[in-house]
Amino acid sequence: MSTAPQVEEPISEPVDGRTARAVRTRDGLVDATIALVEEGDLRPTAPRIAERAGVSVRSVFQHFDDLDSLFAAMGARVVERLAVLIRPIDPEAPLPERTAEFVRQRCEVAEAVTPINRAAILQQPGSSTISRQFSSGHGFVRALTIEVFETELAAAGPRRQQLLDGLVVACSWPSWNLLRTLEHRSVPEATEAVAGMVDLLLRAAVPGLGGPGA
Repeated sequence: MSTAPQVEEPISEPVDGRTARAVRTRDGLVDATIALVEEGDLRPTAPRIAERAGVSVRSVFQHFDDLDSLFAAMGARVVERLAVLIRPIDPEAPLPERTAEFVRQRCEVAEAVTPINRAAILQQPGSSTISRQFSSGHGFVRALTIEVFETELAAAGPRRQQLLDGLVVACSWPSWNLLRTLEHRSVPEATEAVAGMVDLLLRAAVPGLGGPGA
């Protein structure tokens, strides 16, 4: 009979259990941070996050190196949630159909991300991770704009870049935030304003669309 110690498979279960609990705690901290931000606490502290998640403050820093890494994880989680609001838009569909759907999606996403963006802007100066997330988000919107309006961009000829810049800015979160906070527009009013800007840009830059007011 062998004298070597026998390792039973069940010994891995406690490790798996600890791993599952760690994942739940980490997810709970991210969810707690998002909830606080969405309620208006744009600079949630570790004690407030821990209290909301129902864990100790020490747990916060057991799962995250610092609050910056926690806020970065929050940003990644929000991106996952927002993905369900984005649906493919057929670039071959009629322009009015494409424009309406593109504007609707961009405005819906902008409204949903508003509290998170406001909190992220406060953290951005000291966070290269959040800066990269903003840059990545901008790159995604720019690429999506090109995909949806490639026909019109091509038709714009030498004004292609101006049209692209205008479309990106008109449908950006800063523009949405300005309409909602400084212009005091409701969601439908702000959406209508964005749609109007997009329409004017396309008519001004693309031959054959009739020009503004046509």
